[in-house]
Amino acid sequence: MQADKGRRLYFLDNLKWFIIWLMVVFHAAMCYMAYAPEWWYVVDKADPSFGATAFVCWADVFIMPTMFFVSGYFGLRSLARYDLGSFWRGKLRRIIGPWLFGAVCIAPLVTYITLASRNSPMGFYEFYTTLFWGVFYQQAQYWYLGALTALYVLLMAACQAMPSLKERREAGVPGIAFFLGLFAVCAISIGLVSSYMHPDTWKYFAYILVLQPVRIVSYIAVFFAGAWAWKKRWFEAGGYCPSAGRWGLPFLLTGGIYLWQKLFLAAYGLEAWQLVWVGAVMQAAFTCTALFFLLGLFRQCFDSTNGILSELSSTSYAVYYLHMPVLFPVAWAFVGIGMGVGMKYLSVCVLTLGLCFLLGKYVLKRLPSF
Repeated sequence: MQADKGRRLYFLDNLKWFIIWLMVVFHAAMCYMAYAPEWWYVVDKADPSFGATAFVCWADVFIMPTMFFVSGYFGLRSLARYDLGSFWRGKLRRIIGPWLFGAVCIAPLVTYITLASRNSPMGFYEFYTTLFWGVFYQQAQYWYLGALTALYVLLMAACQAMPSLKERREAGVPGIAFFLGLFAVCAISIGLVSSYMHPDTWKYFAYILVLQPVRIVSYIAVFFAGAWAWKKRWFEAGGYCPSAGRWGLPFLLTGGIYLWQKLFLAAYGLEAWQLVWVGAVMQAAFTCTALFFLLGLFRQCFDSTNGILSELSSTSYAVYYLHMPVLFPVAWAFVGIGMGVGMKYLSVCVLTLGLCFLLGKYVLKRLPSF
């Protein structure tokens, strides 16, 4: 990921692959957590793990906001650098093509594992022609590519309406209003939508976009925050870069309080609306502190590269693209094996990440999209 004046932002390369690998182990942990979603592809009920449950609740908050922020940062840079035709040709090759292929050809196979892992007698063809296009419709992990495409459309429209958005300003430090505004938008939107539906609800829109309504506005907010960061020359000389030291304590505090209220607050007899708004405020706070802490931490400690880090970065998109169709057959194969849940989880993660890395390096990277 290149800065405009030639210096590569290695810390964003490293943050990208770290978040994607975290996503893989996060999805693996959902197979072993207590109270896993009924629709989750593989659920190993032999020994549900409280540790897996806590990890899932914690990591679920900041993985996608971090990805959307980085995408917004480089999305506006690309729109400013290229004409619209070149911009969309690049996105067609890199984002839209893989999204459509994954959603149409791979996601149905991944979704079918939900039935197959539970010994359903229904064959894949019957599933695909009936249930998949109804209550089971989803796009697996490829929903993110569809959401990213929609955000690029919004960003393009904003730049068409206000061409000055593509003009960079002098480097500067954002005021407190920027951070409070981002927090308020996330908290209010999460609270309002959570008042009408469960926070984990997924909805599909005309079979094109698959999203969690509770998080739509917050994802838009962090995406455009990333675009604003590029416009204001964050991470460049004289520009703003979050301090890991300053954001570290807020990250730990909000993360701890968020996890506590997520797991235990309901036992204190609060009314439903109180639980909703406490959860919304803490989720928004943790989203913001985690995002800026990670940006600062990687800028401070991981703004360099070597052979290993370069390989991890260059294969990260392939690992993201492959991980569900690899992870769930592996997790399914371990169901019923007499092994402790910790060792089973570790084995599934190592095998999945290893296979995805090798397939990405030696197969997918040969394709133009990767």
